[in-house]
Amino acid sequence: MAVFGHLRLMFVRHHLALRRVGVAVLAAALGLLVAGGTIRVLRAADRDPPRPAATATPSAEWTAALDAPVTGLALDDGRVYVSSSRLGVFPVSCVESARGCAPRWHGATSGGPLSAPTVQDDRVFVGSSDGRLFAFASTCGERECLPEWVGDAGSGQVSRPAANFDLVYVTSEELSAFPVGCASDDEACPPAWTARVPGRPADGPPALGGGLVIVGSSSTRGGVVAFPAACRDGCEPAWTGRTEGPASAVAADDTFAYTVARGQLLAFPLSCTGRCKPEWRAPFVPGAQFATGATSAPAVADGLVFVGDDDGHLWVFRAGCDTARCTAIARFDVSTSPLYTPVIDGDLAIVTTASGAVARVRLDCGDDEDCRPVRVRLLDAEASAPALLAPETTIVGTDDGTLESFAW
Repeated sequence: MAVFGHLRLMFVRHHLALRRVGVAVLAAALGLLVAGGTIRVLRAADRDPPRPAATATPSAEWTAALDAPVTGLALDDGRVYVSSSRLGVFPVSCVESARGCAPRWHGATSGGPLSAPTVQDDRVFVGSSDGRLFAFASTCGERECLPEWVGDAGSGQVSRPAANFDLVYVTSEELSAFPVGCASDDEACPPAWTARVPGRPADGPPALGGGLVIVGSSSTRGGVVAFPAACRDGCEPAWTGRTEGPASAVAADDTFAYTVARGQLLAFPLSCTGRCKPEWRAPFVPGAQFATGATSAPAVADGLVFVGDDDGHLWVFRAGCDTARCTAIARFDVSTSPLYTPVIDGDLAIVTTASGAVARVRLDCGDDEDCRPVRVRLLDAEASAPALLAPETTIVGTDDGTLESFAW
C-alpha cells in the first residue's frame, strides 16, 4: 500500500543562529492514505499510537567556499555548475583538500549575481543581472573559460534559461529567444525574436511544452502567456490565461501548464486558444486574495503536481484532475519558511527551505512502516536556490557562499 501521511517537521530558526530544532507532529484526528489510486480517511481510533519521527543531520562529504551567495545549480555528466557572482564548475565526486573542493574551471562573466544555469547540448547557459545571456561549452580545458557567445536580453535581471535543440529562452523585461549556436563576430548576440509579457515576468525560467514557451506574470493582475516556441520578432501569444493575481513561474507537462496564483494551483490546457481560464484549480491557502501563495514554480512528476508554499507546506495534487475544483491528496508540513520548487525522485521529495535546510520527505511506505520519517540537513546559512539531487548525493549552496555535498 502506498501511503501519504501528514507529517510535520518544523525548523525553528532565528536568522542564522544555530538554535534550530526538527519537530515531527502527526495530526491527531485525520490522515490521508493513498491505496490503489483511492484515498481513505482514517479515524484516530483506527491508528496505532504514533512513533517519533526519525530526524538526523547528515554530515558533509565535501565542501567548497565561494566568494558570494550561491544562486543556482545544474547537473550534467558528473559536473555541477554553480551560479554565484560568477559561474563555477565542480566535480560531483570531489577530492577535498585542506581548502575544500576546488572548481575545475570558472566562466568569465559579469553582472552577478547570476541566474541558475541550464545545460543543453554540450553548452551551459546562464543569465546576468545586467541583461546578458552567457553561453559556454559545458566542458572546458582552461581554468578561466571565455563564453562562446553573449546575448543581449535587455537591461534587467535575466531569468534562468530554458533551452531546446534550437533556441534558448530567457525573460528580463520581455521574453527573448536566442539561437543555441549564436554567432555575432565578437559582438553581443541579438535575440532571434522577442515578445512582450504583460507586467513583470515571474521569477524563474520559462516553461516548454506542446510546442509552446509559457511565462507567468507577477504583475498585480498576473496572468499566463503562451507563445509559439518557433516564432518571429514581435511574436504574438498563442493564448493568454487569466489568474486574477500575481502568478508564479510555470511548469508544464504534455497536457497542462501549471502556475500558482492567489493561493491556488491553476491548470491551463496547452491546447487552449485565445483567452483562457484554467480547466481546473486547486485551492490550498484559504482567502489568499493578494499573495501568490508560492515563491517558486510547481514541479510535475509521475502524474502528480507538487507545490511548495510560502508557509513551509509541501502540497501534492493529481495532474489529471477531472473536476473544475480539486483538492490536495496530501500535505507535508516541512518548515515555517517558504519552500523552493521540490526535486522529485520516485517516492522521495527533496525540499529546500529559504531559512536554510534541506529535507528528504518520504512520499510512500508500506503497511507496517511509519510513514512520517524525514531526514534533514540543517545549513549554516539561509538558501536562495533549491538543492540539486545527484547520484548518491545531494548538493546545496547557501547565502554565505558555501557549497556542500552530503549523502542521506
